[in-house]
Amino acid sequence: MTDEPHLSAPRSLSGRCALVTGGGSGIGRATSLALHALGADVAVADIALEPARETAALLAEAGGGGASLALAADVRCEESVASMTREVVERFGRIDVLVHSAAILRARGSGPKVLSDISAEEMNEVIDTNLKGTFLCNRAVLGVMLPQGAGQIVNISSTSGLKGRPMDSVYSASKFGVVGLTESLAEEVRPSGVRVQLVIPDAVATPMWDQNGALPAPPGALPPERVAQLICDLVCLPGDAVLQNVVIAPFRSRRRRKKKPQKE
Repeated sequence: MTDEPHLSAPRSLSGRCALVTGGGSGIGRATSLALHALGADVAVADIALEPARETAALLAEAGGGGASLALAADVRCEESVASMTREVVERFGRIDVLVHSAAILRARGSGPKVLSDISAEEMNEVIDTNLKGTFLCNRAVLGVMLPQGAGQIVNISSTSGLKGRPMDSVYSASKFGVVGLTESLAEEVRPSGVRVQLVIPDAVATPMWDQNGALPAPPGALPPERVAQLICDLVCLPGDAVLQNVVIAPFRSRRRRKKKPQKE
């Protein structure tokens, strides 16, 4: 009787180094905690240092995992991304996992707008953060992973990157771009041993909804911990398996209608 391959692997990342961008809040913070709980050394990067430090402090309080490092990095800036990558390698010697979570819904101070009211500056801020940032961070860690002959990249898009959404055309465009970039990169680096996967969340209850003005997170929005759990599942897949473009959305069961009693 021969052993058959199956989609399970040891749930331990001990000795691995994970870099999480956007790690100061939301999905990034939840993912940092989840990876650390599996034993990984976690480098937490955020555009502001203080939120990254807060996440790193939570990792230290949780205990039981690897080491942690807090970094300030602007994913829109090539020099900042390069510096972030160097600092992680100097501290941990390698990068095994990148979870690229850094993103914005709209430009700072901007609310929901139709496309004709969006300025070029507002467009650039969203595209530079969400799409250019994905490009820069992926490219930077590949400079480490390709010589290693191994590594994992998990990018995060959105269901708005599968179907356009009114009042958020630029955000949708940026997330469509993340889908295309990730799919292309996955094929490019497949022979090298680097695995690239994409998570596509529906509504998630994160601080990003603060940019919606008066609009709260919709009822039933996923907690970020659900997305973090999925990311860990992807990272822990066996080396000969890959799941691409994984959509995660709230599951709303339909209640069965009670049958009316028939009249005799």
